[in-house]
Amino acid sequence: MQTSQLMQATQLVPAGQLGPDDIFKLSVLATTGLAVMWLAFWIAVILRKESVHEVLLSAGFFRTVAVMGVVAATVVLSLAGRLEGNITGAILSGIVGYVLGQLAGRGRGSGDDKKN
Repeated sequence: MQTSQLMQATQLVPAGQLGPDDIFKLSVLATTGLAVMWLAFWIAVILRKESVHEVLLSAGFFRTVAVMGVVAATVVLSLAGRLEGNITGAILSGIVGYVLGQLAGRGRGSGDDKKN
């Protein structure tokens, strides 16, 4: 009897059955994670003595902000059962493709500069 009770207590709640409190907790967790990442980012900027003005005006900064926001929102909505698995996969794979495309474009651009 105790084994079956333990198994029932440790089973995960299906995503569609998360309540408003669970969704709120997920949102707080995602926000806290983003805040910690931003704190680490700005500490690194200060320690490297980078210009905050240049960082804020760089295109890479805005891309990073957009990607982090979309990933956090997608994960929270998916875990809350508000997005289906195939939609979540499409969003996240689109982000990965975008990021890898940016990196590949950067690599090709530097190779072309060396040839000229």
